[in-house]
Amino acid sequence: MTFGVVKLVVFALALIMTAATNILQYDLRPSTKLSLDDIYEYAHLLGALSGLANRDAPRLFTIYGDSDIRWLSYMSSIDWPEDANYTVISSIVDLVRYFSDDIKGVVLYDPNVPATSNLASTASGVYNLLPICYRPTSDSLYTQLVQSGPRLPVQVNFVNMFSGNVTGSAKTDAYVWAAEHFLASRLADGTHLGYYIDKWWSQSSKAPQAVFESLAINHDWIVKNRGFVFDLSPWDDEAPNDDPHQPVGNDYKALIAILQKAYQQHNGTKFSTVSGFVPWLFKYVDEKHGGVPSEWRMAHVMSAFNVIIDADACCLDSFANAAFYSHYASNQTQRRFVQNSFPSREELIERGLLNEENIVTNRTYILYYGGDYDSAAWFANEFKNLWDDPKRGSVPVAWAVNPNLYDRFPLLHSYLYRTRTANDFFVSGDSGSGYLNPTQLFEPRMFSGLPRADALWIDRNRYYFNKFNIKHTGFVINGDAGPLTNQSDLMYTKFSPLGFTRQQGYTTLGETALIPGTRVPSFTETDLIDGSEVQQILSCYRSQTVRFVVFRGVLRSATNYANITENVEKLQPNITFVDPYTFALLARIYLSKDPTVNNDLVSYVDDNLPRVVRNGDIITANFSIRNEGWNTLNNLRLKLIFVCNMTYVFDWNTEIKHGDIQTASYQFQVECEQPGGYQVIYQLFRDETSFEEYGNVPWISSAQLI
Repeated sequence: MTFGVVKLVVFALALIMTAATNILQYDLRPSTKLSLDDIYEYAHLLGALSGLANRDAPRLFTIYGDSDIRWLSYMSSIDWPEDANYTVISSIVDLVRYFSDDIKGVVLYDPNVPATSNLASTASGVYNLLPICYRPTSDSLYTQLVQSGPRLPVQVNFVNMFSGNVTGSAKTDAYVWAAEHFLASRLADGTHLGYYIDKWWSQSSKAPQAVFESLAINHDWIVKNRGFVFDLSPWDDEAPNDDPHQPVGNDYKALIAILQKAYQQHNGTKFSTVSGFVPWLFKYVDEKHGGVPSEWRMAHVMSAFNVIIDADACCLDSFANAAFYSHYASNQTQRRFVQNSFPSREELIERGLLNEENIVTNRTYILYYGGDYDSAAWFANEFKNLWDDPKRGSVPVAWAVNPNLYDRFPLLHSYLYRTRTANDFFVSGDSGSGYLNPTQLFEPRMFSGLPRADALWIDRNRYYFNKFNIKHTGFVINGDAGPLTNQSDLMYTKFSPLGFTRQQGYTTLGETALIPGTRVPSFTETDLIDGSEVQQILSCYRSQTVRFVVFRGVLRSATNYANITENVEKLQPNITFVDPYTFALLARIYLSKDPTVNNDLVSYVDDNLPRVVRNGDIITANFSIRNEGWNTLNNLRLKLIFVCNMTYVFDWNTEIKHGDIQTASYQFQVECEQPGGYQVIYQLFRDETSFEEYGNVPWISSAQLI
């Protein structure tokens, strides 16, 4: 291509891209037919370029897998981005040329020190650079983009920078330097971490059979957010297979240094999220350390530093376009996601599950947990196909979608809530609003020795559970952190009023129990076994007694749950399959013997409080509340804490019957002279008793005084 033709292409692209809804589209799939080096390097480049191009608006869409085609079609069906016009670009050189204003040059990494590829991703987000491997061979990206073509300038060069003279390993030298240079300096954002296999992937004997498992395309989310990427073994008792001659424990020490510096950036006032997972298909797993123990070790260590896991785990983990999709949330800033209402006492009596004396009918009650969706990659790649099953809605299922996945992939949530049936309910998966080990939030915290973080975890979950109207934590997993404790159980009662299901064998409370001193039930899960599900469920039946059993399925369709249910009910009609609300309400009244235990439950479903206010503004605010409990609500008070922590108390004299939503309108004046951001809280009160005492999470949001 001559220089004049190149100029013409760029000019044409500029004309095409004059409107905000015009988007470039690049098909990365042909690169998977190239050499392993090229497969990694193309995915790496596109991951970084996507992070930069889509940082402020959706401008570049990459086709890499089947899910990209599926979501492209879905976005077209909902007209988002609005009036989008996609222009296909087939040349990587032309693509880079178009985004030249977003690119300040190149960060060059060293193929002899594969860890530098992850350092290059971090530098990419921090300095707006493209990561390119120093491989001056014919047709390499280095040759196409640095030595020729746009001749991008090298701004950062990691080639021959790390030799092992500091730690005894070039790999850990690189990460120790990066932790100091990027995290300690605050150049990189320690709340956005990426745990992705480095360029060593292309040397692995397993790579030819797993060409989509380099996961370099996943770096876009970290680059967009100027985060930090690493790949280190969590084990301290053997050298990793990608660096077998390093001193034992080097990888682990470097990992701890990274986590410490990420924590120190905000001094424990925030949780960090690590997207990614132990790359067990390629690294760190052998006869000594299996895949699940390596996962549990990772969670055990991360939890001690206030890091939750967005678990891009093999082999549904290749996920392009998170930086692009994330902008969909900007259309939803005022949106709340409201679920089905709780069943009434009369409904349960009519269904034969409860009698007039509030005695629970002798049956075995089964709840299906449909998971595991603790990863935005798994959620995007798999869930819509399962959700669109024609038998969905024929049996109740608690779909376990971690609410924090909305940050990285908000596109699916509105579809799920809009198309749910009366038998579709959403609970959280592992272990709430992010995968961690909850007892690791309490002192003494193994690996870190940091102060406790349970209050921070409660606040985080209250935000996400409120936003998605979640009342049950579907799976509390504690892995190598040991049994759950009274402390950790009480922590979950603060945001999960209909209880939580815990990992099997991690409590002394028994299969089903109320957390002492509360109305909140806890349950023990049992994993469904492929091919044996019907007999497995039948074996849990006990005649002349009440039993509550949670069966956990992973990546199962609604048809699968429906077929199991049909076969079980033919053989044992006293096994009853229920939704998570019915399950919990029955358990609460059965265990407490208290006829009022299911009273005074609400959902704060809407308000029109402004996000930005000025001193002296007169606000007319509408609050909508749904009565989820078994009593009629009236003669209450609504207490609002607004900017400057000013408290306003309103009489709520609007009667709300079970299942109804009622709206009340109040007027108040802003009296605040100190500009800044403030937390907003409101909740109902009966006299001086807040509804939080009855197990309701107050509504928490924010407002800005200007």
